[in-house]
Amino acid sequence: MACFVLVHGAFHGGWVWSRVAARLRAAGHDVLTPTLTGCGDRFHLLTRDVGLATHVDDLVATLAHEDVRGGVLVGHSYGGTVATAAAARAPERVARLIYLDAQAPLDGQTASGAMGDATAAGLAALTDDSWQLPPLPLDVVGVVAPADVAWVAPRRHPHPLRTLLEPVELGGALDRVPRAYVACTQHAALAALFGADPLAPFVERARREGWPLTLLDAPHDVMVTDPAAATAALLAHA
Repeated sequence: MACFVLVHGAFHGGWVWSRVAARLRAAGHDVLTPTLTGCGDRFHLLTRDVGLATHVDDLVATLAHEDVRGGVLVGHSYGGTVATAAAARAPERVARLIYLDAQAPLDGQTASGAMGDATAAGLAALTDDSWQLPPLPLDVVGVVAPADVAWVAPRRHPHPLRTLLEPVELGGALDRVPRAYVACTQHAALAALFGADPLAPFVERARREGWPLTLLDAPHDVMVTDPAAATAALLAHA
């Protein structure tokens, strides 16, 4: 039995994992789905001061307070950056780090910069405020089924832009944590919006560094659209 710690991406909260979490628990595993400060049901805590460091502190505190040891840390999208930094700070609590269509930044990179110049410029163009990024259109992340839209749309919120602009601080301890990558291949809408596939650099890194890699014929928000496939991929790498 493993303890999965599922870290959501931008615009979401821990709620977005409910379909995957139910399947993991049915398979006999423990599951934690923390919500980062200013996101999801903690949206009322959003301020200009919420940055990447805030979210890394959130996740490190969850690992400590829940006494996670040998956990399977999963990051989706922006959550990959948060999970990477948390694993670097608390490697003794993480047995494996799995990126689910997620950012996998190098030391000193920002979440936006790690995705490439085209993506950084695209994010800047989307921002209608000096410190908040509005949610991406649901069809861009593959959420189009009416029932899924009805579930997801009311629960999404703007994301603090500062989290995407702060450099991630890593260290050699991260090298002790085995990593794997699960890539979704239905990225045409994402690439059209940003001018390039924002997650392609991380898939390339996974291949270059020899991480176990699974390709899913699914859109970016696969935990919503195909939770069975997402769960099977996580279990295969755990």
